Amino acid sequence: MNKKQHISILLATALISLFMLWGIISRIQFDFDLRNFYPLEHEETEYFEEYVEHFGWDNNYILLGVECKGAHIYQPAFLKEVDSLSNSLLQLEEIVQLIGPTKQEIYRYVPFMDLMNSSPLLALDSSAARLAQDSLKVVERPDLLGQLFAEDQQSVLILMQQKEGMQYEDCKRLIGRIDSLIQPFEEFKALHFAGKCYGQTTFVDLSRQEVATFVGLSILVIIIALFFSYRRFWGVWMPLSVVGVTVLWTLGTMMWLGFSLDFISNMIPTIILIIGISNVIHLFSKFLLGLQAGQAKKLALKQAIKEVGRATILTSGTTIIGFLSLLFSNVSPLINLGAFAALGLIYAFLLTYSFFPALLMISRASFQLKAAKDDFWQQQLGRLALWVEGHYGKIIIGSLLLMALGLWGSSQLRINQHVLDDLSERHPQIVDSRFFENEFKGSRQFEMEIILRDSSKSLSDTAVLRALDPLERYLLEEYGLGSMFSPLARLKMANRMTHSGKADYYRLPQSRSEWKKAQKIEANFLANGRYPLVVLPQGKRGRFAGKMPDMGSLEAQKRHAALAQFIRDQELDQLIDYRLTGSAYLMDINNHCIADNVFYGLLLCFLFIFLLMLYLFRSWRMASIALLPNILPLALVGALMAWNGVDIKISTSILFIIAFGIAVDDSIHFMAAYRLASQEAKSKAEALRTCFRGTGKAIVVTTLILVSGFSCLLFSSFMGTFYIGLYTSICLFLALLADLLLLPALILRFGEELQE
Repeated sequence: MNKKQHISILLATALISLFMLWGIISRIQFDFDLRNFYPLEHEETEYFEEYVEHFGWDNNYILLGVECKGAHIYQPAFLKEVDSLSNSLLQLEEIVQLIGPTKQEIYRYVPFMDLMNSSPLLALDSSAARLAQDSLKVVERPDLLGQLFAEDQQSVLILMQQKEGMQYEDCKRLIGRIDSLIQPFEEFKALHFAGKCYGQTTFVDLSRQEVATFVGLSILVIIIALFFSYRRFWGVWMPLSVVGVTVLWTLGTMMWLGFSLDFISNMIPTIILIIGISNVIHLFSKFLLGLQAGQAKKLALKQAIKEVGRATILTSGTTIIGFLSLLFSNVSPLINLGAFAALGLIYAFLLTYSFFPALLMISRASFQLKAAKDDFWQQQLGRLALWVEGHYGKIIIGSLLLMALGLWGSSQLRINQHVLDDLSERHPQIVDSRFFENEFKGSRQFEMEIILRDSSKSLSDTAVLRALDPLERYLLEEYGLGSMFSPLARLKMANRMTHSGKADYYRLPQSRSEWKKAQKIEANFLANGRYPLVVLPQGKRGRFAGKMPDMGSLEAQKRHAALAQFIRDQELDQLIDYRLTGSAYLMDINNHCIADNVFYGLLLCFLFIFLLMLYLFRSWRMASIALLPNILPLALVGALMAWNGVDIKISTSILFIIAFGIAVDDSIHFMAAYRLASQEAKSKAEALRTCFRGTGKAIVVTTLILVSGFSCLLFSSFMGTFYIGLYTSICLFLALLADLLLLPALILRFGEELQE
């Protein structure tokens, strides 16, 4: 290419970059929607969507926990402030319904007048002594104690249903209004918040903050690494400009296509910056070596592209394949991460071999480095090569022992997910979530639909309800539900009303007259919007819903199995078909799907790498040698995760694909360099020494940059991102050791003399 063509490339790059920058500035969005994490095109997701059409969303609520300053909650001043706050919250247009401790009524049926009489559960205008008496009524009510009133009498719960379809800005505005309403009250010791709006705004705000943090830290790491590698201004800004433009193009493409960033895709800029700089450094280092050997700039660049280009195609291809394997996932955020990370790496490759060479040819920089620095690298790497030659047998045996240990440890990894465990334990949202877990019997939603198998029966039939009563008791006493909405619970509440609200009568009616009275109240009073919908109009389909502690998907799976066994033992499967559903249940299913997808994704990556090495060396033995050093780091990282109690879940499962796709790059560069060196060397040992001196520095430097870059993710408030940063960094460092120790040892012991 001539100078005019190089200038044209630079101008075209600048124009495209301006267009992408405009897209980022004008269209960038951050989002978090739990529904994006439901399995795509899955029968359980489709079933839940139909379920929601009948019964409504299971997570469309806000929890407000209020702790009192006094000795207990039954203080007139405290309860009056709670009531005043409840009244103010009800006035908000975003709040559809509110259930609060001061809004509870005791309903009594007056049979001779055929009407319902009610009185407040708590007499707010009375004395503390009277409220103490009222507290005894709460203790007798399992539907209130631990639900709206904490068992330790130190806090109360206000439950609000919010409008459907609220987006981030709507939630942010609602939270601001709630914050302004709670300011005047003086009897509140502490307040705790949870629910859809609070989760959504927390994740979006953190995603927004962390994009800037990660990009800034990654750029700083790259600048420091480039400065210590080249100690020249041109050695910093030229490579940095390539990855900077790459990130600009990637984010710009996302925004122009209408995608938004979330707590998973906010890693894309960091991934692109850190991985993209690797190929630039390999090309740049070869170019500078050519100049130091006395070649002209054009010849040095041409020779560098020839020697490094093929390996770069392979390394970029393997990393891209790794990310593209996420397309087989059934979770939108992971699909987006895989697609746009792969696109970013394609951009990085194109810019490295078009924009970067144009910069080098147009630049007037001298591109002179201090010789002492390269002498240091060549001396140290040369010594390492000699050491490996003398100890390759021990290296292989030690590596095999470590691999066996790693595979055994990895077999202990658990697939487990909690509702909010992507946030650190110190985050206020987690602190509040733990408060509701401990004081109000959990926050994990439970949803189960039952369908009568006999179309002639109804969920209002006495025999049907009596047959289902053991199921409800099992769910409350054995399965672990802290509260329950069901056709039986609704009828039990009606029966209590017919007996002056006495707690002892919260049970199914016993006599025919009791059934008649209770069902009349149920039909005329509770079914009229005062109780959640639990039976569809036809009477054939019903709902058991409640909440429970967030024990994790692993324990939940065990409880699901025990529930299925109970239904079979009670022969309820002859009466009903049942199906678990709900947001938490879908997340559990998705977690297991993701684990399977990652496993098959890794197999695909292994196969692709093996075929690449087979093509490169035309040798099954050499292809196997290239693959083994990349299995060892994955096995050890899996073992470390298992021993440290880090479970496989949506956010952590992808780190294996990311780490493998990146770690294998150094193996490819090393093997490609060995292939070239072996064409002129007289022995494997001589070819390896040449390989260490020629490629070793670039492998070490790029790995250190990658490790430092992924370490930036350790500053994340999202535990999944934190673990990706930690264990990917560990994996890359272990992969470097494997490439510099195990890979040459395997070549010395099992490799073929290619020049023969």
